Amino acid sequence: MRVLVACDWFLKYAVNQAIALDRAGADVSLLCRSHGLEFGRSTRERDELLARLNGIPVSMLPGRVSSPSATIAVIALQRTVRRWQPDVVHAHDNADPRLLAIVAGLTRVTTIHDPVPHPGQPALGRVERTVRRRWITGSAAVVVHGTPLVDELPAWMQKQRIAVIPHGTSVREEPLPLPSHPSVLLFGRLQPYKGVDVLVRAMERVWAARPEVILRIAGVGPAAAGVPSDPRIELRHEYVPEDQLESLFSEASVVVLPYIQASQSGVGALALGYGIPTIVSDVGALPEIALDKSFIVPSADDQTLARAILRHLDHDDVLRRAVLHFARERLSWDACARQWMLLYESLVTNGER
Repeated sequence: MRVLVACDWFLKYAVNQAIALDRAGADVSLLCRSHGLEFGRSTRERDELLARLNGIPVSMLPGRVSSPSATIAVIALQRTVRRWQPDVVHAHDNADPRLLAIVAGLTRVTTIHDPVPHPGQPALGRVERTVRRRWITGSAAVVVHGTPLVDELPAWMQKQRIAVIPHGTSVREEPLPLPSHPSVLLFGRLQPYKGVDVLVRAMERVWAARPEVILRIAGVGPAAAGVPSDPRIELRHEYVPEDQLESLFSEASVVVLPYIQASQSGVGALALGYGIPTIVSDVGALPEIALDKSFIVPSADDQTLARAILRHLDHDDVLRRAVLHFARERLSWDACARQWMLLYESLVTNGER
């Protein structure tokens, strides 16, 4: 099975997907853009990630959509892809017409990471909307990361074949040990829909019972402006490089996703892959990554969130191993690869395009 993984954004996901498919026995290649926007504009970090592919071929589309070299690059990459003859192209939701032109006519699968745009997300222009729609309507199947997200797809997307495959994650052999000091972590893009204010209100209740607990907030975004100056809060308002994530998560007793709107969460999957108990709001597909119901709280309910934090703040290695087992069985890249391969095989067998 020859699989071409294609993306504009979501390169961190696509690289791990390609590696997992390679382990699953597929012949894999990667097609991506040359920008480093996903890495805080660090092309060094992007290149370090691509080096993990360890021999998996990479085709990189340079420049902007309207650059003079765009047509030449597209034609060259079209020829490269056609010579390689992939059985399936697995693309990640994008609006790049050049990527679409490169894989036109091939059997495609498209992963829709966010069926409903997050509040405050810039709207696509008319041309971008048209390109994105062609990506999806021309796909033999659409993948979403949770069952509740199927109903969130617009009616025109629901006409496609839909597969539910969770957001993958890397899973450690052993869970991270409990930190020496109790702490709560919120990590990721600090947008208003992430519920940063909800967590801050919940922590006031937590501190009434446990004043020694530290709240750590790490990431970039406008919601950081609403974080109060408080010695019990450590705000790291910056992009956190991949090679610093384990250190960041090693200081967390629990990770909290107090979102008021969501589809899925790569941050939640990441935390579970470290073995860290993770509390989520009951929005989107977040409940599907909860270890059990005690880790699910109503959205925007700071009182219930505080109770859940206090309940799970102190725990032992047994719980962390249970979290790790849950992640390994359901969310690991290898578990996802098995599901991707079954989907590809069904499409190729049925000759779907």
